[in-house]
Amino acid sequence: MRTKEHDKQIMRNYYNTHKEKLKKDAINYYNKNKEKQKEKMRENYIWNRFARIIKQREYYQDNKEEILIKMSEFAKQNRDVMNEKNKIYAKKHPKKVWARNQARHKIKIPENQICEICKINYATDRDHRDYSKPLEIQFVCHECNCKLERLEIC
Repeated sequence: MRTKEHDKQIMRNYYNTHKEKLKKDAINYYNKNKEKQKEKMRENYIWNRFARIIKQREYYQDNKEEILIKMSEFAKQNRDVMNEKNKIYAKKHPKKVWARNQARHKIKIPENQICEICKINYATDRDHRDYSKPLEIQFVCHECNCKLERLEIC
């Protein structure tokens, strides 16, 4: 009677005796079907990327408190690293940093301001649709702001 282990052993033996021929066949197949293989790889990459993003978001939601505590501890202990990251970001996106600073110093978020998008939560963030107009902002909750940022990235 055949078992899985027996079948695996047969396949292993076959592979070991025909290794060179199998490798040549695989290379020939790949060379003949390069475009098809590249397209499959692209599709798999995109699908895996979306699956990975979904898993990351689920993990974050499940472990949000712990993650935020660890992030704040890291930031406190590594001030120089955080300052360097901020400098790099400011060099890379000077318009964004300038507009956000203008809005932060000139426009305070009113108390009990409702989010302009979902109209459910209180507004905690300022959202710029156009960074060249730093004082034209929307008051939004953190969740809606994250969704808007994701829409811009995608």
